[in-house]
Amino acid sequence: MKQWRKYTVEDHYFSVTGLIAIILFFASLYFHSWPVFFAAVMFIILSYSNAKYLKLAGKKLIFHDQKRRDKFFTEESGEWVLHFENQGVPILKGELLVYFDDVVSPSDESYVPRLSIYEISIPFSINFRQTNIIKIPFIARNRGMAKIRKMEIHIPHFFGLGETVLEYNQLMMQEALVYPQTLNVKNKNALMTDRQGESEAPYSLFEDLLAPAGTRDYNRSDSFNRIHWKASARKQVLQTKIFDKVAETGWNLSINISDRHSITGEIEELLKSTADLAYYFVQKNIPFSLCINIRKAGNTPFYYISAGTGKEHLQKVLEMLALVDTHGSIYPYEKMLSFYTRHLSVQPFFLHGGREPKYDDSLQVLAQRGVSIYDLLIQGENAAIHKKTIVKRKVVLS
Repeated sequence: MKQWRKYTVEDHYFSVTGLIAIILFFASLYFHSWPVFFAAVMFIILSYSNAKYLKLAGKKLIFHDQKRRDKFFTEESGEWVLHFENQGVPILKGELLVYFDDVVSPSDESYVPRLSIYEISIPFSINFRQTNIIKIPFIARNRGMAKIRKMEIHIPHFFGLGETVLEYNQLMMQEALVYPQTLNVKNKNALMTDRQGESEAPYSLFEDLLAPAGTRDYNRSDSFNRIHWKASARKQVLQTKIFDKVAETGWNLSINISDRHSITGEIEELLKSTADLAYYFVQKNIPFSLCINIRKAGNTPFYYISAGTGKEHLQKVLEMLALVDTHGSIYPYEKMLSFYTRHLSVQPFFLHGGREPKYDDSLQVLAQRGVSIYDLLIQGENAAIHKKTIVKRKVVLS
């Protein structure tokens, strides 16, 4: 497949000059004038050389694209790397134009985006059998995915009489993914539950008596039946058994980015709040899943990450938040809730963010299963978590 779509733009005056050259040629033959003949020949050679050069220029220019996705936090630096190889005629005094999304911005602050796209102009020259690696430094500015949307090389004639434009006609595979910033969420202590369960928790009133964690010195307040007699005999001091703390944990973050038939104006605040909660969950080793009502192909028709914890899980969540496109297709929020309650692993705690669902049948089903439901509310430069009161009623889902 050809990499470049090629078209030529010739100077209007050069076409007139070619016509004049032909007229001069026949005039020199008629008037037997050697000076006019040489002038006509020079014009014809110039016209032919121009056409030949523009036809060959860029014919064997190869662009080596790399499939890569670099990940950044805001204000971090990166670069686009463009690798060219020329097996054809030299390209001299050309101009490289690169267009990319304003999720990242050029390090040169003189550039201004138009319609969310930056246009960068770089001098471009490459000789026969030469490679040229061009690096365009940038700074990560906003949450999202940046790609090079278009690339052109403008190749002028030696005498400035026209140019050939090479437009790269394949999708560029380099990507820059910028993670979202965080918006402080208040009342995070609501996430620390005191319900008995089976998951390890750093702080809990409950212990797993089948999971001993060690021993400690005996206190007068300790129950006598918790004394570890073998350890006490070994250390010659009474030792008390210690068990792992356990509680019922596990959250599902359900984010509604729609506002009726459009994207909510609070989408960035919702995503930043979700990022803040993700950091908190991982720090406290609390498993959590994430649902966002953006349509997606596959068995699960919306953005979904199953419950987990740890750094790898956090990275998956941050990547999903970065990939949320404000121009994406919205999946109906009520359908997403219904799909979650029917087909996905339901967590004991449910946190809803965004516009309230029009119908709360799915929330009723969750409440009847004993799921505790909370709201994530945006409050200016902060967000907060509040317990949601669900009046239980009999719900029959068709």
